[in-house]
Amino acid sequence: MKTIAPLFTDRDLSWLSFNARVLSEAENDTVPLMERLNFLSIFSSNLDEFYKVRIPKLLIGKKKSLRKIIHKEIVNQQEFFGRILHNKILPQLQKENIELIYNKPIPVFMEGRIIQYFTRHIAPAIELYPLPLKDNFLIKSNSLYQAIFTTSIEGKENMYILKIPTHKVSRFYETDSNNRRHIVFIDDILKKFLPEMYFPNMAVSIWNFKVTRDANINFEKEEDILENLEVYLENREKGKTTRFLYEKDMPLKKLQNLLQVLSIPFRDAVAGSAYHHLKDLNLISIEDEKASYPSMKTLERHTGEGFVFELIDKQDFMIHTPYESYDKVIDFFMEAATDEKVTEIYITIYRTAMNSVIIEALMIAAKLGKKVTVFVELKARFDEENNLKWLRKMKNAGVHIITSIPKLKVHAKVALIKRDKKKYALVSTGNFNESTARYYTDHILFTASSEISNEIETFFNFLLKKRNPLSPDEVSFNHLAVGQFNLMPLILEMIEREIRNHRKGKPSGITIKVNNLEEIIIISKLYEASQAGVKVELIVRSICCLVPGVPGQSENIKVTRIVDRYLEHGRIFIFENDGENKIFIGSSDIMNRSMYDRIEVLCPVYSPELKNEILELITIQMNDNIKATEINVNLDNKPISNNGIPVRSQYDIYDHIHKKFTE
Repeated sequence: MKTIAPLFTDRDLSWLSFNARVLSEAENDTVPLMERLNFLSIFSSNLDEFYKVRIPKLLIGKKKSLRKIIHKEIVNQQEFFGRILHNKILPQLQKENIELIYNKPIPVFMEGRIIQYFTRHIAPAIELYPLPLKDNFLIKSNSLYQAIFTTSIEGKENMYILKIPTHKVSRFYETDSNNRRHIVFIDDILKKFLPEMYFPNMAVSIWNFKVTRDANINFEKEEDILENLEVYLENREKGKTTRFLYEKDMPLKKLQNLLQVLSIPFRDAVAGSAYHHLKDLNLISIEDEKASYPSMKTLERHTGEGFVFELIDKQDFMIHTPYESYDKVIDFFMEAATDEKVTEIYITIYRTAMNSVIIEALMIAAKLGKKVTVFVELKARFDEENNLKWLRKMKNAGVHIITSIPKLKVHAKVALIKRDKKKYALVSTGNFNESTARYYTDHILFTASSEISNEIETFFNFLLKKRNPLSPDEVSFNHLAVGQFNLMPLILEMIEREIRNHRKGKPSGITIKVNNLEEIIIISKLYEASQAGVKVELIVRSICCLVPGVPGQSENIKVTRIVDRYLEHGRIFIFENDGENKIFIGSSDIMNRSMYDRIEVLCPVYSPELKNEILELITIQMNDNIKATEINVNLDNKPISNNGIPVRSQYDIYDHIHKKFTE
């Protein structure tokens, strides 16, 4: 890959660099086999989302030459995916006595069993439509389809499409024979048995395809978003086509005819393998325990030390998921729901679990007469329906609901409880979601600090107004850094302070961990810090538009990326500050959307013990030489030389927490 400009890398090429890093884990022979299948699945799912969310913007806002570079990179990665699957994964599956029938005929010995399965399970679920389609028919985004071309004895030609019924039957059929598992795609079962059962005495050819649509929603009437959300979601399903993925061996004339009948431009056609939606590879199970990462039992500190509020009264504390149990967060809300001393509960919801114990606790609290206020962000992409479902349930339970602010997303992850004339706050780097807490690395602060809790109350009082800020000075935050108020000025001032300290010969340094780094004003300020001699260390999981290691620009900046069994998700900002570290945790990345289109919250960490705790974890991550890669000027994921003691940060952090806090 090549950078697009001398100062800033294109965000989409940078994201593709991250997806390439995900793919490299699937190639890695030291990664257990089931985990490698999972990384292939993640890669495929990520690419689907890229076509749903980013490609529509590329078609409008990017130069044609850049679009060609992006397309070429996607093609290269897809070809690499195919080589990994053919040359590494399939042979490894065979060693496990698993035969995945991939681009091969269905074995003859399986046919009798499959005919029965087809008749009993697949045939009743088949949806077959003649072309041209009726006006109200919709090809759903990222569902699997087959195009069927028939020619009768008389020479009459017809076309049909069939929706592969993965919503009713498994993507795979499997059976055992001679101590060997044989796994077949139902795509191939349909190709094999559909012609003779549905189109006897005809020439039939069947080709797999998938359509991806623009998933961006234009919320035209944001003042009435609740009333119109279902219409918006329905319109998303009708979004413009961004990709028509088809089997590369489909004859050109058939492809052209199909596209014409479906009213899809030829420019959207993308050639692929015979099998689409390969995120389904993670459905393949392997019984050998060595095929998966060894289990890591979640750690539990403060066991047997009483209720959560009593623990917070003693001192601020943190938990770090997924290494530590999320139960303390659930207990925080469950105890608040039933504690007679608790009078009020406030929380922001951006993404939450499908079966959320936290929200159940909020509804219990409301039914018990407590004042419960929940801000629900209805514009959380792909979680709108789940949020709407919970909103209605909470409303029926008596919870006071605040919904989306026009032209802004509330992405903050904060909660506040008023109990016995005291306030308790939760600040998290991730969502209040007990499902993702099992595999997202996040940090949650429990505090009774009046400085923090009072400002979180101020924050909720602003949200209750359900409008945009009138000005950044409308509300004063002296401790929290809040988007649309003081977030970006505070980050810039912290960087400037490090520059001044370095020039005065005082201790200086910047360490930032985020998911994405894009906003050019802050990047430019980091370049200025580097040019002044300040050491800048960045851990950036995905998008990184900063170009590190450029003489005269960024030679003092190092960027690493960690991809391992868990998804790196925490946001941490550390400034040396003349030996008195300023540390913030919270919801904000350094993205355009974070600074200009969202309300984020970063919270200072004041406890010396917790500061040290965070510094210890970040130090472990900065020393990772197994799963960390260094991003260079060409967006390559460069392995870090492993000449010293091996450090695999996710495992070493687990060991560190276990030894220091739970033994």
